[in-house]
Amino acid sequence: MVEIRLIRTKEGENPSVAARRLLASALETAYGIPAASCLVEKDEKGKPCLAGRPDLHISISHSGPYATCAFGDKPVGIDIEMWRTHPKWQRIVDKMHPREREAMTRLCGGTISRDTAEPVRQFCDLWVRKESFLKAVGEGLRLSLDAFDTTGNMVSQDLREGRWYIKSWQLPEEALSVAVCGQEELDFSRLVW
Repeated sequence: MVEIRLIRTKEGENPSVAARRLLASALETAYGIPAASCLVEKDEKGKPCLAGRPDLHISISHSGPYATCAFGDKPVGIDIEMWRTHPKWQRIVDKMHPREREAMTRLCGGTISRDTAEPVRQFCDLWVRKESFLKAVGEGLRLSLDAFDTTGNMVSQDLREGRWYIKSWQLPEEALSVAVCGQEELDFSRLVW
């Protein structure tokens, strides 16, 4: 089972520190792991992991005033992004999977060119889906963006074994997405905002 937590950080609070605090609190509640012993390390590829707990998979993210985490017994990746302009959005879309490029073209009214105004919300919604999968597999941007498609409920890819499922939410000012391996039906009923 994968669980997700999301908080709005306090005024002036470091969002990275808030995300780690949120994770420690969630692990203490869910697994009885004392917050003081929740040491987050990075594996050989730089993916965050919990020291001494290879049975638990974690992922954290923050954007603007929000911090979020996902954790559980399956490989997981989470990403949150505030809707804001991205000056290089067209170049990023050009590098994505053909189905994702088609989806963005439809959202832009059939054409993407230098004159196309950025569809901020749609781009961010797509980007968090890509990023959550990249985090889940622990590769970050080392994977080619056109090697996998995140437009459906399941990630279409030949990069990693297993079936990767994806779930997204559109929040008032942000996009949030979670990618999970091997959990056909994602139960997000325990999502805590």
